[in-house]
Amino acid sequence: MRYNSAKGFLFLAVMILLVVMVIFSLIAKAYTGLVIISLVIILFLWIWFDTYYVIQGKELLYKSAFIKGVISIESIYEIERNKTMYAGLKPALAMKGLVVKYNKYDDIYLSPKDADDFIAALKEVNPNINII
Repeated sequence: MRYNSAKGFLFLAVMILLVVMVIFSLIAKAYTGLVIISLVIILFLWIWFDTYYVIQGKELLYKSAFIKGVISIESIYEIERNKTMYAGLKPALAMKGLVVKYNKYDDIYLSPKDADDFIAALKEVNPNINII
């Protein structure tokens, strides 16, 4: 099952700011800046449309543009809801998501659009996951 990432206001605000910068670059005829900003916009659009999570058998797959990986659902021991992680791996587009703790010391920040369904699907595979 595929779960899209929730899209937060901060990410959207940065996208709007970049578009405004493109307009000002066109007005000022600053073509070097226009090229750089356009490349950044393309990167942000790639992240915007290509951030999702997939539960496939006993594995959780995550992808956000060029960041991707696989986590064994059986290794997940705790999920913290409505948290924001400021450092570490964050294939997410919104704040107040899920901090998924797995293995002994690993954690990852995810922001599925429907967190309740996402957690329920994980608990079907591993009912021992502690939800905080």
